Amino acid sequence: MEIFPIQPVGVSSLRVKEITPQSDVRLSDLAPKVKPSKETEVFEEALSVFASMTPRRLREIASESFQREEIDADTYRELSTELPLQSVDRNGNIMDLSTLTEDSQFDYAEYYRTQQSLAEMIGDMDMADSYAKVLDFFAKTT
Repeated sequence: MEIFPIQPVGVSSLRVKEITPQSDVRLSDLAPKVKPSKETEVFEEALSVFASMTPRRLREIASESFQREEIDADTYRELSTELPLQSVDRNGNIMDLSTLTEDSQFDYAEYYRTQQSLAEMIGDMDMADSYAKVLDFFAKTT
């Protein structure tokens, strides 16, 4: 003979708790604001040139720099390779890059900063170094 627990019909055994909406607080919002150093300001200003650039123009700059031996072959390859159709941003959201054309403006500075930090997070230091070389190139180019 089996014994079953008695449960009233039509009454849910789970209690639903009403949730009040809370503001979206990130750890970065809680961290103390540090005034950026002069070196950081110069670096950010240099990257701003690459914050709105077409893929065609980026490849032209990379080609000219490679011919003048300002960048190595790995950095040139990274800059001249087409972007993937999708990418992950700093928040883990997938960005659709499939609509990017040769004449579309794109924020390469943010893209390479994000890719570098993601590569560091997953422990791929070779890729992180490759992206760091690209960001160094961006800083020197302006």
